[in-house]
Amino acid sequence: MRVWIYARLSNDDDQEMNSLLNQQEICHGFAGQHGYTIVGQSSDDNVSGMKFNRRGLDELTAAVDADKIDAVIVKDLSRLGRHRTQTALFIDYLREHQVRVISATEGIDTFRDEDDLVIGIRGLVNDYYARDISKKIRAGYRQKQREGIVITPPFGYRKDRNTNTIELHPEASETVQIIYSLYLQGLGQKEIARRLNALGRKTPAQLRAEQCGREVCAASKTKDGRYVWTYASVKNILVEEAYTGVLINHRSETNSGKAKRLEQAEWYRHENFFSAIIQRDIWEKIQQKLKAQARPANGNKAKHRYAGLILCKECGSPFVPMIRYWNGKRRVEYVCKGYHRSGKSYCSSHRIHEEVLDAAVQEFVQSMRVRMAEEQKELKQKQKMWALRKPILDAHIFALENKIQKTEAEIDTIMMQKLSTL
Repeated sequence: MRVWIYARLSNDDDQEMNSLLNQQEICHGFAGQHGYTIVGQSSDDNVSGMKFNRRGLDELTAAVDADKIDAVIVKDLSRLGRHRTQTALFIDYLREHQVRVISATEGIDTFRDEDDLVIGIRGLVNDYYARDISKKIRAGYRQKQREGIVITPPFGYRKDRNTNTIELHPEASETVQIIYSLYLQGLGQKEIARRLNALGRKTPAQLRAEQCGREVCAASKTKDGRYVWTYASVKNILVEEAYTGVLINHRSETNSGKAKRLEQAEWYRHENFFSAIIQRDIWEKIQQKLKAQARPANGNKAKHRYAGLILCKECGSPFVPMIRYWNGKRRVEYVCKGYHRSGKSYCSSHRIHEEVLDAAVQEFVQSMRVRMAEEQKELKQKQKMWALRKPILDAHIFALENKIQKTEAEIDTIMMQKLSTL
């Protein structure tokens, strides 16, 4: 039997008992004892069992879809997942593809009917455990926020792994100073991004990827795989108050998977927490300038019917409406936001006129009308056919019901005769 080994470790697990190496050794030993052929393995490190968007599971799913495996071996079912419903759905998906899940330490096989009850109970226990742990973690994290905690330092800072203290990142802090200086000189965010790209300054996403050893934000890369500065990344740095030395925690709360932005009065502020990169008066001057340059909200602003509905196939950015005038005529066209804000270093020039979109939508709607008319015609024909057959079928059903009644009466008579002879 072809088997795939899967392991998962979350930050709330017993690191010694449930280490990835320990899980893999148990699964390998189990496969060897039963003579299974290991065709692949995957794992997820520091990933909650309540989430199913995992790289290791994606690799497993690819193997299942390619019909490469017959079974998945895990140390225990909680490694597969702790979310009761999602875990059950994933097991059903594997069953549909004739792939079983075998728990090496629990003796559970999802292809055995007698294990269904145990699997259900395990799912409930794992789900409750995960939610209970999550509550305790949130409570502990909230207390740490009050005291001042930094999980991921802002761009311009780094955390010392030995002391856990926050210190300036020489290269990144210099980039922050360049951005503020250029903006004070009168350059816009788009032009600042272009200059940073020309200078080869590392982006926040690039530095995080280097520090973590893995890609953390694929959206920050160009079509050819390069990290680039954009209008948005420059804007995010210009509004970040941390560069004045203040740490702000508890800006939002997450309940039932939904994040809620909190009022500023509920934030936890810690003054002089960081080494300041930008002086307070300069930062406030920047905020005033940004506010003055911001476009005022217009409640009567025209609503463009395709806004937010079109995505660039090349970079994934949404298309934004632009108003153009050609030969005295007003025209609306939609352009790639990635190219519009960050230039050709991010994406190619893509644009489409609104009237072209209107024509395409009209053509689609017309084709749907024709299709619906044909389907409606076919439906009416079927209704007529069944209307003609209904009396015949009703009579047939009536005859069968009478026959059933007579048969039941005959059975009752035979049973009474048998009982009378006893």
